Amino acid sequence: MPEEDLSSAMTRHAGELNENQQKRLRISCHYIDKLLSDIEEILHQATSQSPFPRHIVDIGPAQIRMLEDYIRRIRSQLVHTIAWQNMKPEPPDVPASRAVSTYLTFIDIAIEELKPKYMRGSGAVPEDAVDELNGVVHELRSLIDGIQDYLKQEFGTNLEKRLQQLEKTGYDVGLLRLLEQIATRNGLVEFRLRMDALAARMEEDNFEVALFGRVSSGKSSLLNALLRTDVLPVGINPITAVPTKLRYGTTLKAAVSYGDGRSALLSIEELGHLVTEQGNPGNLKNVVGALVEVPSSRLKEGILLVDTPGLGSLAKRGVRETLAYLPSCDLALLLIDAGATLNEEDVGTLRLLYEAGIPALVLLSKSDLLAETDLHRTILYIHEHVQHELKLDVVIHPVSALPSNSIMLDQFFERELVPRFDQARTLRVASVARKIGALREAVKSALESTLNREKRRAVQQSNLDISEMESTLRVVTGEVGELSTALDRTFREFGEKPNVVLDGAVDHAIEWLRNNSENHLPPLQLSEWIHEVVWRSVQPPIERLRSVGGHAMESLQKIAKEMGRMDAPSHEDLDLLLRDMPRFELAVLPQPIRLGHWKFFGESIVRTKIKANLNDSTGPLMKNELHFYGLALSQWSRQVVRKLEAIVNSYADAYRVQIHRLSGTSEKVVDVDQLEEDLALLMNWDRTGKPSLQRNVHK
Repeated sequence: MPEEDLSSAMTRHAGELNENQQKRLRISCHYIDKLLSDIEEILHQATSQSPFPRHIVDIGPAQIRMLEDYIRRIRSQLVHTIAWQNMKPEPPDVPASRAVSTYLTFIDIAIEELKPKYMRGSGAVPEDAVDELNGVVHELRSLIDGIQDYLKQEFGTNLEKRLQQLEKTGYDVGLLRLLEQIATRNGLVEFRLRMDALAARMEEDNFEVALFGRVSSGKSSLLNALLRTDVLPVGINPITAVPTKLRYGTTLKAAVSYGDGRSALLSIEELGHLVTEQGNPGNLKNVVGALVEVPSSRLKEGILLVDTPGLGSLAKRGVRETLAYLPSCDLALLLIDAGATLNEEDVGTLRLLYEAGIPALVLLSKSDLLAETDLHRTILYIHEHVQHELKLDVVIHPVSALPSNSIMLDQFFERELVPRFDQARTLRVASVARKIGALREAVKSALESTLNREKRRAVQQSNLDISEMESTLRVVTGEVGELSTALDRTFREFGEKPNVVLDGAVDHAIEWLRNNSENHLPPLQLSEWIHEVVWRSVQPPIERLRSVGGHAMESLQKIAKEMGRMDAPSHEDLDLLLRDMPRFELAVLPQPIRLGHWKFFGESIVRTKIKANLNDSTGPLMKNELHFYGLALSQWSRQVVRKLEAIVNSYADAYRVQIHRLSGTSEKVVDVDQLEEDLALLMNWDRTGKPSLQRNVHK
């Protein structure tokens, strides 16, 4: 006998197996227990919720109970078996959440293989089935995503904590908290996305006020005076180069974001070197935005003030940046310099604001420069001119950034801005309250449908075209689900086609030369054409996004109406998603192009000359900036589509569940007493947030 075996034999106790034998004993017991679990699954096939049962249950309830008793005895014996060797069952070492996530990954792979491009391996997929097949994939995937999100605690207890935090901000979320608890108790997972979206809407409780005006109209100085601080750079030549947002913060700090997606924290002093034409001429550093947190009491109510690039600045990019900001603006303040009075740019900006549906207030800045009679005359002139040009009856508010004249600005803030801030919050609270109310009705309907599945309510709605509604939901889900891939490819491909942009700019130049006798092309005009080509090039995919989103909203609204539901998405939900689209920014102006005698050699030669010059002055930079712009658009579109999918799925899932309940295909075992109690809670909820509980009111 080998020495080590002899040593082991001398130290072992009577009846004790060696280490390998003990391991085999433990593994065998574990395997037997797994097989017993499989037997239990077979025995409970009759009560399983699976629509694809594997076995015919030919064992009666009494026999099942007897077999379960045997299984318990076997398991007890297994424990005694390993105890005989002084062993205990090994504790589990794989978290259930990880195991579930692993299985969900396998399920996701199986779902992906249902897509038409993979199904074609089994034969041609009929064209009239492609959309719905995509819909099937995205319907299933949305549910898998819901489980995965829940496991990551984006929902569940995390949502409850978020609602608790919102209560501290003054929101009345008592009803939403109750709905979340009811949904959790009764497995109404189809409503969780909607609840999360409502919480997100309340968390994003900002009201954005943007200041517009020509260069040196005093926007930065006025914002500093309004907040009683000096965070924004002012001086002889501090032309604002990029939008700078100011919001409340407990300490003063700033951050900037760049066109390539980077962001950085910096000091207030460093901020001035990046957001002005003086410190960052032509925006060579490609800063796309700045955010400053200011400990000002006037920003505590979720107000966000924005200093926009000046109109008519040395580079027309300032104009484009200003106008591109419009979708995010809730209220506009147009500053007119009292020393320069009204001009066409001011009128044009005011026209654009009103055409965009953005309310605007007109401020006469630097009013301290005028004597009282001159001030009155200037205000009257601006009022009459705007009324004549735009048919708008505007009120002009004289203001000044000087401390000695602060009363004018303070009065404007208290009389005009504070009421609007309050109204904005009131309107937002009312909007959220309406949506919570609609959600309450939807949850009530779900509870009632479950309780009355075989009663009168189901019979009344049995005339609904269930198959048509299910088909519509599949198509809508498929269309939205396929958007991300298509837009991502389109934007990335566009980002790699600088020649397309240059060719488009050349086309504009040739058309301009046909109508003008000029022999040179100025840098500002060339820059404007380049930006115009880029803007027009990205419009088709943006319109596709808007069209698919609009069709989804309309389809869901139609189904909600047919089912008698009050909850449906609105086009406002889609509009909010499309805010803050990335803007293209060419960091330097092209070199001027002087044609001279080249104009006499024909249009083809002139075209070649213009493109060669443009390529020499902007080619490498254009290639780089367009590449990053394509990536930025791709990332933005993915975020928008993901949010759009969340909105669509949150409603579509709820509609599907009700359809399944009405058609009798949903056979979830429910706690009737709990359902009736929760239904009573909702039916007796009053505005005080104190529900009157009447247990089992339907009995």
